[in-house]
Amino acid sequence: MVTIKDVAKAANVSPSTVSRVISGNNRISDTTRVKVLSVMKELDYQPNHAARTLVTKQSNTVGIIQKSENKETRQNPFIIDVLAGIYKSCKAQGYATISTTSEQYENIELEVSHMISYHAVDGFILLYSKENDMIEQLLAQHNMPYVVVGNPLLDQQVIHIDNNNVEAAEQLTRYLVSIGHTNFLFLAECGNYEVVKDRIKGFSNILKQQKQTALIEYFDMNYQSIKSYFHHLIIHNALPSVIITSDTMLNHILLSVLYELQLHVPTDIQTATFNDSYLTEFAAPPQTAVDIHPDLLGEVAGDSIIQLMRREHIINFNKVIPTEIIKRVSTQLIKREQ
Repeated sequence: MVTIKDVAKAANVSPSTVSRVISGNNRISDTTRVKVLSVMKELDYQPNHAARTLVTKQSNTVGIIQKSENKETRQNPFIIDVLAGIYKSCKAQGYATISTTSEQYENIELEVSHMISYHAVDGFILLYSKENDMIEQLLAQHNMPYVVVGNPLLDQQVIHIDNNNVEAAEQLTRYLVSIGHTNFLFLAECGNYEVVKDRIKGFSNILKQQKQTALIEYFDMNYQSIKSYFHHLIIHNALPSVIITSDTMLNHILLSVLYELQLHVPTDIQTATFNDSYLTEFAAPPQTAVDIHPDLLGEVAGDSIIQLMRREHIINFNKVIPTEIIKRVSTQLIKREQ
């Protein structure tokens, strides 16, 4: 079996130089790197990553922390697209990825703790931002490199990759006002997540300017509770003219509820949401949505954590991905009676 010493001898370098090339050390010259990689390929040398991790305590692996691994999260187009962006970035730079798999917060925290203890990863990408988050505090306590997809809340410099969700919500609400809406409802996901807070803030800002009441209701991803709520609104003749949902999955449940209650979009009620995806594009009817470019969020997160793990100089700790409104038939100009 070919060893690291065989590669070093054939490339006329020291074994430590070969080890540095394998680990991606940026102090190795491009000429030396190319020569060593060429010899490795010629000799069909396969690095023993497990052994190298024990010696160097580096795994060339990025840990991905999700807020849950329940069915709703796994099937959420936002998560799917963000992960695709992360995988693309990491693979291109020779890094593997490993994700948390637990549904409950306490078990996720335990998973992360084990990854740190066993040196299974070199850094983390946190796919959510949450106030007083014990997991983020755990990363900080262990001096682990990490980036946040969302807003960082600890008093330190943390790279975060996000949209301007306040501004995005303002743009969406301003558009809905411009087409004649005066009776709004914002359906928000429970959980005290910063992204939801920002979208509600933008929504409320515009309605305050319009001197309108901002009606906001919080729900888990539960079909029956949402159906009961809208059944109550119908009975009391209190339906809004338009509903904004904080997330694609919540929008998907809402459309099913409206269909069962025989409320037609956009003639009886109108709808809009955040994060454009195949679910919004091919919904019945296609949904007006804010495109937050989750694949780009993931790519930038992957690039950023690798920069941190390689100890490269970081210039910009606040990376904002632009958004745009995709207007579809779920919203339309309201024709006022003469």
